[in-house]
Amino acid sequence: MLLLLSTPFANQTKATSSDCKKTPPQSKGPFYKVPSKIFNNDMTNNGKAIGKKIKVYGKILDNKCKPITNASLDIWQANSFGKYNHKADLSRSRKDNDFFGYMRLLSNEKGEYNFNTILPGSYKVSKDFTRTPHIHFKVTSKQKQLTTQMYFKGNKMNKKDFLFRNTYNNNALEASIDESFRNLTYKFDIII
Repeated sequence: MLLLLSTPFANQTKATSSDCKKTPPQSKGPFYKVPSKIFNNDMTNNGKAIGKKIKVYGKILDNKCKPITNASLDIWQANSFGKYNHKADLSRSRKDNDFFGYMRLLSNEKGEYNFNTILPGSYKVSKDFTRTPHIHFKVTSKQKQLTTQMYFKGNKMNKKDFLFRNTYNNNALEASIDESFRNLTYKFDIII
């Protein structure tokens, strides 16, 4: 069962034909798993998760800026301490039993999606490499599939992140804060 969402952000995501360059692909990394449960659009367990609460919204579009209806979005991320809810994450970072970390949604008839989560923490990959905060997306439509990552615009760690730094058109991977909302809300359109 997949959750089809309507969104209160309908007038917030207008794209122009110049905006519709394909979102760069990114690695799905070692912590991808198919969500075992389909949650509503809230990874925070009704606000119980530890960390700064944020909202993410956007549209799934094709390269002609047409919305893609019923696109499946698998979304996953680390908790606020930088730990994934995945058996392969053997780091000593703190677990948060109230943070789901994985969800699956469907875009609505206008290609829109939205969800509540927390600002993910950074985490060490090796002695010399720390990942900047990011959220993973795997988007599947009838004809196409894209795996990518969303980064937070203005985070100084982005420039040091190997995966972000070595991606063409990496500014398309940075979500901006939408100042028209009272809470921390980020806009991230995905073009597949």
